Amino acid sequence: MNQTRHTLSTIWHRFQSTLFPFLEDELGELTAKQQQLIETLEVVEIERFIPHVGRTPGRPPKERTAIARAFLAKAIYNMPTTEMLLDRLESDIKLRRICGWERKSDVPSRSTFSRAFAEFAESRLTEQVHKELIK
Repeated sequence: MNQTRHTLSTIWHRFQSTLFPFLEDELGELTAKQQQLIETLEVVEIERFIPHVGRTPGRPPKERTAIARAFLAKAIYNMPTTEMLLDRLESDIKLRRICGWERKSDVPSRSTFSRAFAEFAESRLTEQVHKELIK
């Protein structure tokens, strides 16, 4: 238990002393929800759970890591629909950049999100992330 407390204390100190000041220099002042999302993304490292998508015929898949980060944001912000998430990504530059897109035009379409979310469900991404959070 003491080791866990030490680790959590170290992580929290890193957020407060290094990560948040750096991000606030880049993005401006962060809301509590934005900080919660960033903390979760840093602890979980969701990119570790994204299956590698190799070359396939046709259009290449959009960057799944950014979509996975948005998937986590959807849960943290308690957005019931993908449409609400897309609206928020269009209007909230900080959230968009936290997820990994610089411009509105970089955010994939609703259908791309739907396909990616289906892949995440098939690969049990939420279960893997949940286990990591508990661990």
